[in-house]
Amino acid sequence: MLLELGNIESDYARWFKSYMRHLKYKDSSKNTIESYGRILQMLSHFIASQNLAKKLSDINKEFFMDFLEDAEEKSKTGHFSKKTKQLYLSVLKSFFIYISDNNDNFHTFENEFKISLKESKKVKKVKYLNDHEVYQIIDHLEHMCLNRGSYYDYIYSLGIKCMLYGGLRISEVLSLRLNDFTLSELTNDTGNHDIYEIRLKETKSGEEQTALIKIEDIQEELSYFRELREEHEHIFQSKTKQTLMHRSNFYTSVKSILSKAGVDKKGLHIFRHTCAMQLYRKSKDILVTKEKLRHSDIKTTMIYAQAEKSDVAEAMRC
Repeated sequence: MLLELGNIESDYARWFKSYMRHLKYKDSSKNTIESYGRILQMLSHFIASQNLAKKLSDINKEFFMDFLEDAEEKSKTGHFSKKTKQLYLSVLKSFFIYISDNNDNFHTFENEFKISLKESKKVKKVKYLNDHEVYQIIDHLEHMCLNRGSYYDYIYSLGIKCMLYGGLRISEVLSLRLNDFTLSELTNDTGNHDIYEIRLKETKSGEEQTALIKIEDIQEELSYFRELREEHEHIFQSKTKQTLMHRSNFYTSVKSILSKAGVDKKGLHIFRHTCAMQLYRKSKDILVTKEKLRHSDIKTTMIYAQAEKSDVAEAMRC
């Protein structure tokens, strides 16, 4: 059976059907078939919503970790027990080893499952940028766009800032249009309108939501694109306006930007985590942080209610 014939969704459906038939022929218990089917259906939905892998052969260890994080975040408690994590890893490994053993292309996923349970716990550990790293990145972005930088300089600068200052997910960023940014009625102490409201249609919950971001944080980038785009057009598309940007391309470019900025960290979700941590440290209000991130359950937001060593030291000096 060929590994790939069409797009990732159709190929996954084809292998899913084959694997479920395999489980039935193995005389697996009804509970096993149902639990495996449920988890693999969740993976199907994740594949349809993500932009990281275009085809089955793109799926790697990072993809699995992203899926586990997504599944855990969407669970009722917002947290997986050790037993649940073991179950998910077991199901994923069984399914993709089946594909490895039965595809005619000799493609294997076995190396992608060198994930210890200790490693999987990192899924829920919050990784974020410290203040100095944020400064390094913003300083680098400003130099990129200095003296009218390139088209893609502005693309990546706006995307990073929307995640870092607006708390957006990368999937939400890549679907933005110019008319999604509107001036908020909210005013500051001097009576000036200093906030943009960002209308988000492609959210994790599937419901339209609104995010807030300071105008000054993204004004230069928005002004640049308003000279190039109509209000109804997508911002994050190729320069020739033929295709929307893909998450994997964005990830690769941002990885390079972080390296050039002297920051030894990677990932896109790290910017949203940083936004949450900075807001909580400033406000000490978990409800404000919850609203900023648009979480439906405050238990999900509680992972940001932690202190840095500098916070502890400052409190000790009081």
